Amino acid sequence: MSDEARLLAEIHAARALMRAQAPALRPSHAALWAHANREPGAPVDLAVVRAIRSDPEAARRYRTLLGAQALAHAPLAAAASDGALARRRVGAFELEILEGTPPLLILRGPETRMPRLIEAWLGDEAVRLDLGTPVDGAILLALDPAVPEADRLGRMLRDPACAVFLL
Repeated sequence: MSDEARLLAEIHAARALMRAQAPALRPSHAALWAHANREPGAPVDLAVVRAIRSDPEAARRYRTLLGAQALAHAPLAAAASDGALARRRVGAFELEILEGTPPLLILRGPETRMPRLIEAWLGDEAVRLDLGTPVDGAILLALDPAVPEADRLGRMLRDPACAVFLL
């Protein structure tokens, strides 16, 4: 057997061993709840984040918790969409992205109760931002490319597969 073939066989065996290891412990309900209630920019429990990103059951439980406490949520944007979105409806709220320098996210909805936070999920990527206070029934958030989280949120919201939670 050549050295290259032996190396490939060893890599394949090592990968199989890594996959065969016992699955990591799933985070408790309390740990998921604490993660769902965190403030943007606050420290996170990396074990919980890893579990949410790698364990479909933990991710499902976490998103169920988010959906239960959200004022509105949308698991996906328009199913029939075939390109980038500039506007989407999330429950009673409307999100619109105005292109410019920088792009702006405008959130409109019932003035009785506006969300404080937005959390977006696209695949295993997530971002949570504080929305600030509404002015005249609308919230404006600059999606400044110089701010990595804001830029990522804008990129994610334009994708029809992005899930949105307004908290």
